[in-house]
Amino acid sequence: MALGDRLRLALARGQIALGAMALRAGLDVGMVEGPRFDLSAGPRVEFDEILERARDGLMEYTLDVPKHELLSYLVHARGYLLHGTAAPGLDEVKPMVAIDYDARSLEAVFATSDGIWPLFFATLDRGRAGSLWNGCYQIRRGAALHRYYFFFTEADPRDEAIWRDGAVYVLPREPFRRTWIPNEWVSPQPLRAAARLAVSPSDFPFKDRVKRFDPTLSLMGNLRRFSK
Repeated sequence: MALGDRLRLALARGQIALGAMALRAGLDVGMVEGPRFDLSAGPRVEFDEILERARDGLMEYTLDVPKHELLSYLVHARGYLLHGTAAPGLDEVKPMVAIDYDARSLEAVFATSDGIWPLFFATLDRGRAGSLWNGCYQIRRGAALHRYYFFFTEADPRDEAIWRDGAVYVLPREPFRRTWIPNEWVSPQPLRAAARLAVSPSDFPFKDRVKRFDPTLSLMGNLRRFSK
């Protein structure tokens, strides 16, 4: 890795570590807080039935509660990971190359241990949205899981043409491993999903909070814009 890439990667890691420390201290770092998840809530029979009754892998969702509640339950109560994509009918989820912070290139299946974050990827047309900057932090306080997010696109997020329907794939936790990015997991091999959930932009609770990334500012500078 070139010196410039190493420096950018080190800076990104430092910013992520500082952000986590600030959130644990109760400081505002420019992220939006999502709905808290109760880790002590116990089984949700209606969610278990949706997963078990999935036909050809597709979960039929008719409940009046937001879909991210089901996805959060599958992660935190059932131990699955999630992969969001605009491709709704994959037989298996295959590794793809991703470049993070203009420094790290990795070919893998990317997944997350969060129920809201994958909706961002599932409901964007990546060809039109351009580059993405986003993140998810989770802070546990007692039985409550506090979740914080930021979302930026290269294109104007107010342009409805960059949004589309997609799917969130429910994946087994093996053979994934954690990366240094909070709540990000990777697998070097393709996987068949346990189930998938069809989603639309209206299922992403922070669609109206997404902002266009300003390349003249640092990530921290953009985060200050995100919180306003």
